[in-house]
Amino acid sequence: MLYQSVELNNVDPISILAFGNCLLITDGHHRAYQALLAGRDTISAEWDRDGGDELYHLYAQVCEERKIYSVLDLKNHILPQDEYEAKWYNWCEGFNQATTLLLKRKADETDPTNRSCTASCSLL
Repeated sequence: MLYQSVELNNVDPISILAFGNCLLITDGHHRAYQALLAGRDTISAEWDRDGGDELYHLYAQVCEERKIYSVLDLKNHILPQDEYEAKWYNWCEGFNQATTLLLKRKADETDPTNRSCTASCSLL
């Protein structure tokens, strides 16, 4: 999902994360897309160091399921700014809630103090 913009001068660097053999854009999809449309083949980038690697792994899985492998794959998802914001924030909120539950469940499964005792457990 992108919103249409014509501004491209003096853009901030995009944020990227190494993800397998690929680079994942974690911030700056609009800037990267507009740069490609403007005929640029490079853009300034900086490493994302926010520590959300597991979250970004889940984002990458969603992109793969939607067959989004490049910012160019978003070309049919360009929306007016107000519609973009509403849909983006709604999607993020739902995704983040689901991710929080998933990561909590995963942590509970790996932390022995969070495991419940079954009927066959010895309490002595």
